Amino acid sequence: MADDARWTLIATGLDQLREQTPFREGHTAPSRLFSDDDVRVMHLALDEGAELKEHTAPSPILVQVLEGRIRFDIGDEGHDLGPGAMIHVAGSVPHAVTAVGASRILILLLDPRRHTHR
Repeated sequence: MADDARWTLIATGLDQLREQTPFREGHTAPSRLFSDDDVRVMHLALDEGAELKEHTAPSPILVQVLEGRIRFDIGDEGHDLGPGAMIHVAGSVPHAVTAVGASRILILLLDPRRHTHR
């Protein structure tokens, strides 16, 4: 939705995200909302029980819960996160996500030039 080289409208709200990326029974539905040299923005719709098994990101990430609840495991710690919660994870740090109920999260991959899957 780029309208100008100086700004980009990425999403108009949760209704748009819900329509654009519906839940898939038992699965995670990803959607890339924006990407440039500084940041990549991903929206994930996680059906209840869906999980992202332990993995790493090559660069720092910010994860924000938009709706629902997730369990965010990092190291030996687990965090129950609800709407509005946000967590930062440095690059190469193992973490996992499990949807406690149907949930939507926003992931900002910072400095995606480090990311090999462009």
